[in-house]
Amino acid sequence: MSEDKAGIVEGSGTEPVAAYESRYFVAVNERLYVDAMLIAFTQSDADSYAAQGLAELSQAEFESVGPDCQLIRGRVVKGPPLVPVLSEEASRAILSARIRDASEKIQMLTDAAELDMAQEGDSERLTAWKKYRVSLSQSDISAPLSDWLVSPD
Repeated sequence: MSEDKAGIVEGSGTEPVAAYESRYFVAVNERLYVDAMLIAFTQSDADSYAAQGLAELSQAEFESVGPDCQLIRGRVVKGPPLVPVLSEEASRAILSARIRDASEKIQMLTDAAELDMAQEGDSERLTAWKKYRVSLSQSDISAPLSDWLVSPD
């Protein structure tokens, strides 16, 4: 098959066949935030996406989807910032990484003090990092990540 300038595809028969126009679909989560965007390049794709319950949008609406967008009554709207919900395993991994980072900072500041290489303010930084590490170890990992302690940097 070949396509000419008018967008007509020549088939194997004598009749020209119109080219398929792409169609645009989105999937939303239980809170109506867009979490997947798909383009149907064939009628088969479009039928499959529709059968899966994906919502069809115009090209302009599809292109307007950005971070924190929701699909409300068929319209794309900017929603409030989406706060990720972390699994307990992911929360523990983040907590471990933060404690490990704090421990490295504490060790460097301690080494500098022991070797008489400390700079001005290192003593206060050391104390702040130690308090941060202890507070991390006592923190509630079920809280949203945005509510977690901020490092002393």
